[in-house]
Amino acid sequence: MDSQGAIVHIHSPFGRVDVERDEVRLFPIQGTTHRALFEYYAVYVLAVLLHQRNYLTLHASAVEVDGQGVAFIGPRGAGKSTTASLFYEQGHNLLSDDLIACPPSSADGPPHVDPGFPWMKLGEKSLGEVLKHDGDGLERPTPMSSKRMVPAHERQPDASLPLQHIYVLGYHDDSHDGQEVKVKRVGTKEACLVLLSNAFVQMFLDGTGADPKHLDRCAALARRIPMSVLGRPQSIDALPSIYDAVLDDLNTARPSDSSGRRSQ
Repeated sequence: MDSQGAIVHIHSPFGRVDVERDEVRLFPIQGTTHRALFEYYAVYVLAVLLHQRNYLTLHASAVEVDGQGVAFIGPRGAGKSTTASLFYEQGHNLLSDDLIACPPSSADGPPHVDPGFPWMKLGEKSLGEVLKHDGDGLERPTPMSSKRMVPAHERQPDASLPLQHIYVLGYHDDSHDGQEVKVKRVGTKEACLVLLSNAFVQMFLDGTGADPKHLDRCAALARRIPMSVLGRPQSIDALPSIYDAVLDDLNTARPSDSSGRRSQ
């Protein structure tokens, strides 16, 4: 990805996407359709456009729990989509996969998350182990992709939801003896660094006219929304424990955690 003036260029083996403030142009290679190229990079395109409109866009997935948004954040391969699909399988609505967008909010109102694209991109293992689906009949994001697109049109909120909690996905290292899922609250400064490092705009800040307001948005969200590290074993068998641990943590959170400032 690179930028030139006010245009952000996204390059890939499947073609090129040029994003301006009010126009998106697609240049797929032979064998790739315009639709496939757009769907593959839709979250990047949307992240650029929303950032230009003062949204905070994060590399995360989010689900609805009791009318509020719960987000799972982390780098590529951390299991964001798999974790979201776990909650989806348990009857929760999908709010957004791979990208969450927080619209501008006043200091008095709680931060919200807007609904994203109505699909999840899942690999074969997640499809089989979590959703019990073999992938037949599901589209691939691109012809060579190993992932499939799981539609969630009927299981998605039609309006933004207040953001209740953010979980940072992590794995126990090899020296960790236990196989328990552990939840550990983090302070405001660490939370701000997590948000900055997982912001979609990090890769194209220079091309979107970013300013210190981006840092301010991350800092404001870190102060107002609780964040916890969700440590778990690298095993698909731990998924039920992850679900239980998150729900237990949400149920035992203090009321002030979801509505006011947090301790440093």
